[in-house]
Amino acid sequence: MSVTPATGRQRRREKERDGYSLGEVTAMVVLTVLVVVVAFPVLYALLNSFRTYADITRDPMGLPTSFSLDNYLRLFQDTDYGQAVLNTLIITVVTIALLLAVVPMAAYGIERIGGRLSRVIYLFFIAGLMIPFQVRMIPLVTGMNEVGLYGTLTSVILVHLGGSVSFGILLYCSFIKGVPIEVEQAAHVDGAGRLRTFWSIVFPMLLPATSAFVIIQALSLWNDFFIPLVMLDSSSAGTINVAINRMVGLLTSRWELIYTGAILAVIPSVLIFMAFQRYFIKGMSIGAVKG
Repeated sequence: MSVTPATGRQRRREKERDGYSLGEVTAMVVLTVLVVVVAFPVLYALLNSFRTYADITRDPMGLPTSFSLDNYLRLFQDTDYGQAVLNTLIITVVTIALLLAVVPMAAYGIERIGGRLSRVIYLFFIAGLMIPFQVRMIPLVTGMNEVGLYGTLTSVILVHLGGSVSFGILLYCSFIKGVPIEVEQAAHVDGAGRLRTFWSIVFPMLLPATSAFVIIQALSLWNDFFIPLVMLDSSSAGTINVAINRMVGLLTSRWELIYTGAILAVIPSVLIFMAFQRYFIKGMSIGAVKG
């Protein structure tokens, strides 16, 4: 039975009149505590991004006396932060584009071709989820150095591709199982080949999975620190998190620029999630049901 908007408003008014139960109050208290715990570091960094180095070292918990953008200007003038942002953007966009060009088709082939070989290939990809980057780090660095790719953005992109394909195969295979085979058979009857059937018929039906996959991978790529740190040498500007890490010195640290860079790094992640939150939640919920 569907609930009309009027009935929903009436129930909310009755709940407000009767008061909240102990469980609801407990849930709201826990939620409030979690929000404070998560928001405090971001708010602390935001306030300190408007303070000078002397103010931060003299009183780390103090409040800014003025809201000047000098730190934001100095961040791009005195450091390689601008180049680091560009590098991070290139790595994120290129990796996502390559993943979308390869992973959905690979998952489609595994699910639709079937057979023992497809099952072995699927298990091979799933096994990739169990091997952390730390285990593959030394062979990868050695291999990239031998082929002349170490210290380049290409090496970071290739490593991210290898680490992200397994999750993508797992996600897309669970979604493709829910796509009716009759739709593809009708396209074949009309003369469409397998490749055209996938991109024109099947892939648009995978929009929830694609949205969830893109958001997860984009946030992971944008916020990644360890892989660029290992694969890029000191002559490169690195990525955002690497550039921020280089501002931390053994004796002195440029705290005003560190907080400023951290705030600027958080903004794109928040905007991406806010813009695609509805698709992300829908994709993950459908994937949980179909998987």
